[in-house]
Amino acid sequence: MTKFLLKCFFTTTVLFLGVLIGIQVASNSMVKMTGDSQYSTANIVPKEISIQGQSVYTEASKDNEELTSHDLESKQAKLEQIETFNLFSQMGAKLSDGLNIVFSKMLSKITTTIGNALT
Repeated sequence: MTKFLLKCFFTTTVLFLGVLIGIQVASNSMVKMTGDSQYSTANIVPKEISIQGQSVYTEASKDNEELTSHDLESKQAKLEQIETFNLFSQMGAKLSDGLNIVFSKMLSKITTTIGNALT
């Protein structure tokens, strides 16, 4: 049993290290291919900054731009102004409404039938 567990642990460790090495190689290849350090794995992990005893996580970015609530509100207003028609979303909404009605009626009939059978 211990031999089996050691083999499993060893295999899992080798596979996990292979995944980590593969991620690093892919990251380095993306940086070489694009010439942009945006794809570096250093930008994925957030940096921790301590401010007055509180730890605050900031996202590592190349430009170090900060988003304000005003920027977010203006983007949200801009998105709400854009009125696009998406055929598939409309069809999906109609289909879900129809299925909701069908299943609610079916369940109500089933429950009334069971209720009548029990009484």
